[in-house]
Order: sequence, then structure tokens, then C-alpha cells
Amino acid sequence: MNNRSGLFTFMLFLFLAMMITLQILAMKQSDRLYERLNVLLERGAGFTRDEATQTEREKSTKNMPMPKRIGDEGDSLIISLSAEPTTLNHLVTLADTYTSNIVLGNIFERLLEYDRDEIKLKPWLAESYQVSDDGMEVTVKLRDDVCFSDGVPMTADDILFTYQTIMNPGVDAAVKRMFYSKFEDVIKIDERTVKFISKEVLWKTFEVIGLFSVYPKHIYQFDDPEEFNSRRSNPVGSGPYVFEKWDVGQQVVLRRNENYWGHKPKIRKQIYRFITNETAQLQALRSGDIDFIDQPTSEQFDAMKNDKEFNKELKALSYWMPGVPTFYIAWNNKTVFFKDRLVRLAMTHMVDRNAVVEYILKGGGEISTGPFYIYGQQYNKSIEPWPYDVERARELLDQAGWVDTDGDGIRDKNGVPFRFKFSYSTGRAFYVQLAKLLKDAAAKVGVDVIPDPYEWSVFVEKIHNRDFESISLGFGGTIEYDPYQQFHSDQISNRGDNVTGFSNPRVDKLIDIARRTLPPDERYALYHKFHKMIHKEQPYTFLYTRPERAFISRRFENVIIHKVGIDSHEWYVPKEKQKYK
Repeated sequence: MNNRSGLFTFMLFLFLAMMITLQILAMKQSDRLYERLNVLLERGAGFTRDEATQTEREKSTKNMPMPKRIGDEGDSLIISLSAEPTTLNHLVTLADTYTSNIVLGNIFERLLEYDRDEIKLKPWLAESYQVSDDGMEVTVKLRDDVCFSDGVPMTADDILFTYQTIMNPGVDAAVKRMFYSKFEDVIKIDERTVKFISKEVLWKTFEVIGLFSVYPKHIYQFDDPEEFNSRRSNPVGSGPYVFEKWDVGQQVVLRRNENYWGHKPKIRKQIYRFITNETAQLQALRSGDIDFIDQPTSEQFDAMKNDKEFNKELKALSYWMPGVPTFYIAWNNKTVFFKDRLVRLAMTHMVDRNAVVEYILKGGGEISTGPFYIYGQQYNKSIEPWPYDVERARELLDQAGWVDTDGDGIRDKNGVPFRFKFSYSTGRAFYVQLAKLLKDAAAKVGVDVIPDPYEWSVFVEKIHNRDFESISLGFGGTIEYDPYQQFHSDQISNRGDNVTGFSNPRVDKLIDIARRTLPPDERYALYHKFHKMIHKEQPYTFLYTRPERAFISRRFENVIIHKVGIDSHEWYVPKEKQKYK
């Protein structure tokens, strides 16, 4: 009996030992399978390895406190916008502009948000997520305490509706649709759970899922896509502010969402005034009619930052952050002028970018050679800017066959004079100065430039319709930039964001490989190669990048510069300084 008992004990011990060993091996195998996803979450998507490998690979915001608000309640924040938004519908292509986004960021919220100081994506409307071992499926559980501003709870149906609206070919959402084209489907598991299914694992997958503005289905559902496209006002979301009114040509007024599920901001109203003239903006700020100017002119910033009278009531802010814009001249590669790389390179050589930085920007910027954040790891620091060289520009134009055959001082080719329009938005003195500089520079090499200004909404529509020869704008706004949107040939048609029409199979292939490359260092090396190729091809002449700058009234306190910028939702005005009820 004792022998049988001892044998049983031994066999039980052996069985348990084998089970433990198998479990350890399974865990190791799972870890190896999951290593690729860990890399994705580690730096490319802003998560740390420890966060990605929690129990059941789940990250939860249960019991996670929302950012608390300090200070007195009340008052209004009046912000100057240099252009009126084209629409207040976040999803349509026309909303892909700074003015629309700055307003709508107060109304709509996303599943994940960047931590302001750690630059990591963390759950927001999501309560938790689970990632499959192969990284192809991400299951998101929604918070149970989120309501839209009309009091209706957010559910999985709203996530599905938003995704299906973006993917509806009749909806004018080409820019947003591009981001979700690599998803096979989004499935509702239950009222609070959805599953995102990818066609392939990309480094940007988590960011794309996370930065997903949720639209309430019961407000926005439609039968005809044009019904959705034409809805440009009265936005409804779950954010800390709600839409009050849009006085066309004057202002958009938001009021605090008193039923907000998170910690309410202290400031009761945000008012966005449309002041297109930069001098008028500064006058309104100094007189107290507005409280905040984003990106004042270089002349204004240089003059005001050390002005004693100005600094008594106002403050100048300046800071670098990932996502600051890179400004450029874009050449429409489909035109007879700029389809040739030699011509585009000649244009870059003829533009004195040092003069742009030193004289127009008053030294408030740095020459850039590509679309990436100049202090980030994607940026190829080994690339030297093409020098200002008028003679070299002339040689390149000669090589491209643009010569002055009739002696009128303007180069021509096949009977077409080299005369092109430089289109830009009105209201910013910089673009007027740039147009003059470009026209003078072009004249030195036998090219005629026609300045072609437009009101902002018209300008944006011309860009989306490719109705231009050259334009100047800037792009940025993301922590790690994916060039697919602006440089891949897939994004030329259907109002995609490759507005220059640039097409190069080698560049396309490199972008595709980089998007599937999860280890950050390997991906950065690929982007360095991409940077070199774009530097050679010059679909854009990259002019400069600059720090974020702003003027703000000293009435506002708790104005903190985080690693990702400033957040007006944490500002407040002490009772004794408040001006508005």
C-alpha cells in the first residue's frame, strides 16, 4: 500500500513537472511569436514593452484616473483663426485642414490618446485592449461611462458606424479611408467590445486604431452618402465641449459639456474668431478682444517677445515638438513644367532658402530637406540641402530642353512658355513675401511666375481637385510620420493626399516595406533611404521647419508646455481676472 502510494506520488510529481515545463515552453513560444508585436508597441506606436505584455496582453483603464483640472471655473477663451473652417465634419476630405481640426478636437474624442509627457498612446474612450499573438487582431473594450453630449451612451455600434462611414466609397473621406485600407473588417462582439482585423501587421496599426474619432450613429446615420458629405455644421461628439453656434464669416462658439463623462475643463466657453489679417489679429490681442494667437508672424514674434508693455498682459510661447510642420513649395508633377525631375531640381536651386529663413522668418526657422521632424529619428541628418545656385538652375533647365527660342526673356519648349501660377491662401503675409521672392528668383533663370492668391476654402478645393501648378503649404502633426499619404502613387486618385501626382515605383516599394517593418531602427533606416530618394526627385521644394509659437493672455494660468505641446483644457482664469460670464 505504501509502495503504491509512493509510486502514485512520484507519478503525480512527474506529471506536474511535465505540465509546468510544457507551460514554460508554450510561454516562451508565445513570447517569440509576440516579439514582433512588442516591437510595434514599443516605440512605433508609443507603448512600452511592459505595457504590451501584461496579463492576457491586456491594458485596462479601469480605475485609471482622468487628468484632474485645477483652478477656478468660468470665463471664455477667445482664439483667433486665420481662416474659417471649410467644414465641421471631421471625416470628409475638406476637414483635413488645421482650422477644422483645431475646433473639432474639442468635440470629438478617440479610443486612445497620446500621453502629453511620455509621448505614448494610452486608452481614452477605450477601457482595455487585447492583441492576438500574430498581431492581426486587436479587440477593444469601451468604457461604460461615456455618453455623447446629448446623453446617449457610446456603444460598439458607434465604432462600427464610424468605420463603415469612412470606408463607404460614396463618402468624401479619401484621406481618412487611406488610413483604414489595411483593415479587413471591424466586428462588433457585444455592446462594449469591437474587434479590428488587419490584412497585415503595420507599425502604424495601433495609432490608426487609437486615433479614431468616434461619431454617434444615432446623430449621423444616413441613407445617401451625399447627405453625410453635405453635413458641415452642428457637430455632436463625446468631448469636453459642445457646439453652440457658427456665425458664418465671424466665429464658431463652443460651450463646456456639462454632462462630460471625464473631468470638465474649467473654462466655460471656447470662441474661435476668424481674423484673416495678421495685423488685425495682433491689434485684437493687445486690445483684449481675443486671448490667443497661434503662429503669429515672425516679425510679430520677434518684436513682441521682448516688448515690456506687451509682456505685462501677454506672453510669447515658443517650443519644439514632434509633428511641427515642414513648409514647402509643391510642384504639380502632372503639368508640362514639373513632370521632369531636372526642372524640379532647378526650382529648388533657384530658391534662396537662407533668405526665406533669415529675412522672411527673421531667423525663426531651419532649412529642411524632407517631410520628417528635423530632430526625430526618421530624419536623415546626412543629407545636405541643395544650395542656392542660380547658374546650376539655368544649366538644369537647359538640359531639360527649356530654352529661350524667341528672345523674349522667357524660356519655352515646344511652343509653351515657362510661365506658371504660384497659388497660395490669402491672409498670411508670409505667402505674399514668398510669392515675391519666387517671382524674382524665377526671373533670374528665365521663368515667369504669376502669384495666384485665393480665399482659404477655395484654395483647399483647388488643391483637392489638383487645379494648380504650384502651391505652398506645410504638413506635419503626427509623432511618427508615414509618407504613404503624400508620396505613394496609390494616393493620387480619388482626392487622395498625393496632390503633386508624384509617382515612382521604387519609392512606392520602399514605403510599402517600411510600413511593414516593425523594429524601429530598421524602419528608420528605410526612411533614411526614402528621404534620399525624395531629395533627388524633388516633388516638393522643402523650405523650412520652425518651432510652435503662440501669444496668450496672462489671465490664463496653468499653461504648461508638454512634450506634445499645450492643452487648453487644463487652463483656467482666477476669479478676480475673469472677464466673461
